[in-house]
Amino acid sequence: MDDSVTLPPPFAPSAPGESASPESLAPSGAAPAAPLAPHDPADIARGEIERIDAALLDLLGERLRQVEILARAAPSGGLPISPAREVRLLRALIAGAKDRVEPEHVVEIWRALIGAAARRQRPIDVAVCVGAGPDNYRAFDLARRHFGARTRLHRFDDVRAALNRVAESDDVVAVVPWPGKTGAGMWWHALTESRYARLRLIGALPMRAFEGQAPEAAIVAAGAPLEAAGGDACLAIAFDRHFRIARALADAGIKGEEIARSDNKVLIRIEGYVDSDDPRFAAVARAGLDQFRVIGAFAQV
Repeated sequence: MDDSVTLPPPFAPSAPGESASPESLAPSGAAPAAPLAPHDPADIARGEIERIDAALLDLLGERLRQVEILARAAPSGGLPISPAREVRLLRALIAGAKDRVEPEHVVEIWRALIGAAARRQRPIDVAVCVGAGPDNYRAFDLARRHFGARTRLHRFDDVRAALNRVAESDDVVAVVPWPGKTGAGMWWHALTESRYARLRLIGALPMRAFEGQAPEAAIVAAGAPLEAAGGDACLAIAFDRHFRIARALADAGIKGEEIARSDNKVLIRIEGYVDSDDPRFAAVARAGLDQFRVIGAFAQV
């Protein structure tokens, strides 16, 4: 028996400046290697996305660092949220995005950023009144989307219980049904009581509204100043024992209307932003409306 083996031919190096072809490196008898494919466009796009993600992460870190600087420089004691300023910001971003990013995506992304920034300044709790009925989860959904994933939400079945929680602490805001003339919205007349004198309606949810869409919920806070965002509406309450509200508003030159009534208490919607010390309110008082005061202001994107 012949125990000898056949060795492959010796490897011949390429001449200087030349590279060995795949065929020359393949074992004898093997099929030629496939030529190298050009760069895959999908791989190139994935690489660009990863590069952009890294840049975004750096920018987000810098944004939060500036938030911390702001928190140290700003006066202490105020809420770390400002719905009017947030509305102005979102409107500007949507206008700048043009057709590149859908408005809903702009709102969703920046609401998360705004929520993170608020937590860096000062954590707040949110008392959510869920109410009754099959859609009671909706209030939680609105609150979570608005205030962010890590904000502490607390469930309340009764609006007054949520309002009490806000009245007791400046670190709590409430999300309650939008005030109205029927059902869960009939809580608004409680704001005529002295215990709730510091409470203000400072925002409407959802913040992004389609044309003709009424707000579903209100953000209520204690001692928060009302601000104008542009395209605002205000809510006011008064005692109207003689049903003079329409005449009183007209005589004072205020564009508004009654939207709900509970006995002699009336809820009024005023078009545009009005300060609590608006001189026209004196004319409203002279017309027979007692304790007329603005309880809220809101605007939507």
